[in-house]
Amino acid sequence: MKIFFSLILTLFALYSFAQNESEFPNQIHTVKSGKLVRITGTKVYMQIPKDYQYIKELARYQKNDKLYIQVVESTAANFNNTKTRFTREAIEAKGAKIDVVKGIKLNQFDGIFGDGPSKYPGETKVMLVFGDETFVTMIAGVCKTADGHGKKELLDILRSVYYDKELKSDPLELANFEFDHSITNFQYAMTASNVFMYNENGKADVNNSLANSFIITSLPKVTEEKANEFANDMLWRYEKRGIKLDNKTISKTKIGNYTAFVLNTKTTLNGTAGVMYQVALVGENSSLLFMGSAYSNTSNYLVKFKKTVESIKIK
Repeated sequence: MKIFFSLILTLFALYSFAQNESEFPNQIHTVKSGKLVRITGTKVYMQIPKDYQYIKELARYQKNDKLYIQVVESTAANFNNTKTRFTREAIEAKGAKIDVVKGIKLNQFDGIFGDGPSKYPGETKVMLVFGDETFVTMIAGVCKTADGHGKKELLDILRSVYYDKELKSDPLELANFEFDHSITNFQYAMTASNVFMYNENGKADVNNSLANSFIITSLPKVTEEKANEFANDMLWRYEKRGIKLDNKTISKTKIGNYTAFVLNTKTTLNGTAGVMYQVALVGENSSLLFMGSAYSNTSNYLVKFKKTVESIKIK
């Protein structure tokens, strides 16, 4: 589960905030109406400008690659636990500088709003995180710092957010893949928008970091260079969460019809030896990242992870 949330938070890493706290309301009251668009793969509704295009694999709307808003939702997470990662103390402990981050209320849900520069020069990020004991939703908007109009659009979108907790949605709505489930017999366990977990019992046990499992992350169409970069970027994130990797060499190969960037390594977590098999597959129209980990029956599961990847078909 540590790895699962590492993948999620990779998309929403916070670096610093420095804006006027009064720009965003402390309380947001919204209603579900025909003006709002449901974000595919989530229970989130927002009012989206007509000139924003939807990018399915990222669950995001964008005017261009420098002006976009992205949603990640997990219905197996607890906001009361997750919110501690977005406090001033937690952010500054990671070496970030922060001026303003504040608690807000979105209808009946507690939330956190942040606004300020990202890690990239000349770029600004606005963030809204909210939920309860049964889910967490993270929404991040990005624009150029000099683009005042673009930032206003993002803030207007955040002010329009409505969450329909009772909506019955398909947890695999954003999945861009098919594979042979019979190889591992793992069951679907949980989704966070474009990140999907499978494990032995099909339960989202956030306290069992040693569970045998695999995660598949749907990605948009990317170049081989970007796929390799993403695969390598995950390595330090694993180690930051206590997973020691014996090998950090990612090799380029071919798996079926797909170019693949493969990491095959032994691991150690909390003194327990395990294995990890990570593969970035580059498809014609979209891509994905597979990450399998096992801490028991490791040799057997390593073989099964490899066969599972060989069975994957990207839609």
